[in-house]
Amino acid sequence: MKRERATTLVEDVLRRLDEVSDWPLVLVDELYAFGSYARGALEPHDVDIAVDFRRDERMRQLEIASIFSGSNPHSELRRQLAGRSRGIQFQFDTAQRRQLESEGVPMLRLWRRGDTLQRALSILHAIQPDRSAGRAPRDDMIEEFEGLDRSIPRPVRHDLITWRDTGQITISRITLPDQPAEPADAEIAYDLRTRWVDHSPLRRAALAALQHLQGQDVDLSDVELSGYRLPTPSRMAGRLEEARWWVNWRWQHYRSIPYCLADGDGWLEVVAPTRTRPLHALLFAPGPTPTQA
Repeated sequence: MKRERATTLVEDVLRRLDEVSDWPLVLVDELYAFGSYARGALEPHDVDIAVDFRRDERMRQLEIASIFSGSNPHSELRRQLAGRSRGIQFQFDTAQRRQLESEGVPMLRLWRRGDTLQRALSILHAIQPDRSAGRAPRDDMIEEFEGLDRSIPRPVRHDLITWRDTGQITISRITLPDQPAEPADAEIAYDLRTRWVDHSPLRRAALAALQHLQGQDVDLSDVELSGYRLPTPSRMAGRLEEARWWVNWRWQHYRSIPYCLADGDGWLEVVAPTRTRPLHALLFAPGPTPTQA
């Protein structure tokens, strides 16, 4: 994307904040630019914008509901900030923004509540184009993340690559079954129906992940699915061995990956669960043993 186009997209975001006071825009407190655009790159891949916002009761309820429905609780906030425009990657997690700052990633505050539009635009236009500012530092990118990076926050990418490079994990990418079947086990099928409604993308992700694991001869008694063990016959009989496989999405508890894999067999992360589009996943396995390294 040309820099001029990227600047226009950010200008539009700032104008929406200045002109609109509807929910949920009223919750936004600060906007930060970071990444290649903020460094002055002439052709950034996209514009990285971190959004700090307050959570009122309505937003908290929306975030709770999204856990069960599989919807994105921030989709309306993104729509009001950017409309139908593509090319901006929003970061809505303040903790992740602070983590990036602690890692030395510069954050340019473009706007905070109370600022005038003129002030915000002056900060934006003060960013100097820099022919030497490429995309490389943005990235924390490897081949397995290509095309999925919008759904993998940069701090997560950074940690995964660090764990891979230090030999704690290996990373591979797979495509899950497009139309997964119901589990043959009646108890598991009932459990999934009670956890997610039929049209939930999380239910589809769960079915596809379990079907993939069964195709790899994984015993479902060893699987922890989104924080819960499955009601398999051995579990119902009271056998309480530790999980050896973990299935998750939205990067919940991802920091546990190296610890789980120290004794476990694998972690399957479904990236951006969806009701209709292809389901992609990242498979994390234990890193090489000292004799293999």
